[in-house]
Amino acid sequence: MAISRLAGIWNRCAARSPLVTLSLTNGVMGATGDIVAQCLVPRFQTFSDAQANPRDRPAYDPWRTLRFFAYGCIFGPVAYKWYSLLDRRFPLPMLVAGKASRAHSTAKALAVGKRMAADQVVFAPVAIATFFAVMGTMEGKSVDEVRSGLRDRYPQALAGNYVLWPAAQLINFSLVPLIYRVPFSSLVSIAWNTYLSIVNGRKPEDRVEPSHGM
Repeated sequence: MAISRLAGIWNRCAARSPLVTLSLTNGVMGATGDIVAQCLVPRFQTFSDAQANPRDRPAYDPWRTLRFFAYGCIFGPVAYKWYSLLDRRFPLPMLVAGKASRAHSTAKALAVGKRMAADQVVFAPVAIATFFAVMGTMEGKSVDEVRSGLRDRYPQALAGNYVLWPAAQLINFSLVPLIYRVPFSSLVSIAWNTYLSIVNGRKPEDRVEPSHGM
């Protein structure tokens, strides 16, 4: 019941102020991913390493979580506008007489595939680079430091993106209505933002080769 009431409140807010609602939703999800990255991931790493000392875990940084919240708030409306553009550019075919035919299914699959391909080829690489640039700027890094961090972290983050997001976006573009696509992405992004937070927080000397799995 509580979930149903929250969903009803969210729907009413989205109907009145869609961009504000999507912005705050995405910000909360971004902050959640960072909290998981900071609090839970190091704990599991400690448990998996018999030689690790729990006192060696870095202290929780609330400012880092706040930066993720701010970035999520900025990114939510951008993602919504992008999804809207994909809807207009690659519309799904209408059902004829309310029945799905093989031709309709093929046309729908083609439109969804085009949306996913455009998202992953055009939007994802730019969005990931923008993430590291904006986060580095909010951390007070110089231009050279931002460039260095981007050079060190971008390949691994992009590789991780192509493990998770193509399948997620196929579901998003084919089954989820437009207004719910950013929240759906935000749910997936709890795992993704945890991954980005870990990659962004890694020091240059801790850099590993691009991963082909999460």
